[in-house]
Amino acid sequence: MRYTRTALSSESAMTSTPSQPNQDLRLVPIEIAAETFWVGKREPGSIFHANPYLRRFRGIDAKTQKANEFNLLVDPGSSSDFSTIHTKVSGLIGGMERLSAMFINHQDPDVGSSAAIISARYSPRAGIICSEDTWRLIVHFNLPRGRFIATEKFTQGLNIPTGHRLIPVPSPFCHFRGAVMLYDPQTRVLFSGDLFGGLTEAKAQDLWAQESDWTGVRAFHQIYMPVNAALMRAVAAIRKLQPAVEIIAPQHGRVVRGPLVAQFLERMERLRVGLDIMDEAQDRSHLQAWNSVVDRVVSLARGYLGASVEAKLSTSQELSDTA
Repeated sequence: MRYTRTALSSESAMTSTPSQPNQDLRLVPIEIAAETFWVGKREPGSIFHANPYLRRFRGIDAKTQKANEFNLLVDPGSSSDFSTIHTKVSGLIGGMERLSAMFINHQDPDVGSSAAIISARYSPRAGIICSEDTWRLIVHFNLPRGRFIATEKFTQGLNIPTGHRLIPVPSPFCHFRGAVMLYDPQTRVLFSGDLFGGLTEAKAQDLWAQESDWTGVRAFHQIYMPVNAALMRAVAAIRKLQPAVEIIAPQHGRVVRGPLVAQFLERMERLRVGLDIMDEAQDRSHLQAWNSVVDRVVSLARGYLGASVEAKLSTSQELSDTA
């Protein structure tokens, strides 16, 4: 990837040409869509990563009719990754103090524990956008209560002072009750949180998902998602978005684009996870137990009635599969 310096108000910022492969993910932000950057950290050989994103908005403030900027950090990441995130974000917008808001999908520390550092040291006036359920927990990161912006108040969309609009998309129990995705209809990027997140092959070199990534996505969801009904509900909400989603940017794993978006949506809708799998395992163990009982009964009956007992049982209407 080639980077050039361009003007950003009075500051300078890094921009990228996202089509070139094999970027060093440890060092550079990656532009996944117009003015939308992955600013995360990658450890060589690791299979589980967090994905923070920066969205830069530029436009005209409807109230003042003046040029304005709005810098949004999506899922700001773990405090352990903060040094990398700080470097990449600062390079793009000229300093962390220029953040306008942070969006947090749910309460897990790998999603948003760095928000406390950002709010306390760099951007005390930045809004913190999340659901009320999420805020109830992340406020214990010592976040300022006065900066909380509840997604529940913006079911029709959140207008920002550059003329753009963002759409919160609730995804309850994926995996948290208060999980909320965020859709940017201008770039058609869906920031999906843990939904569509996954484990990544240790040898993976870039940020873009391939067909082989489904194995890691499936494993992640079967471990962390509670039930298929939650996935079906979330997929239905995604399909209702207009214009249609073109890029899914999850909080773990790699970014999904192109034909894989439709393919992964279809698979996710059918994927059995969590309690579904536990119930199936329990059903199998019950079936095995009953088969063992039946085997013992048939063996005992054979001792009393002879070999003809199995033929008699097979013709019994009460034991028919279609009874």
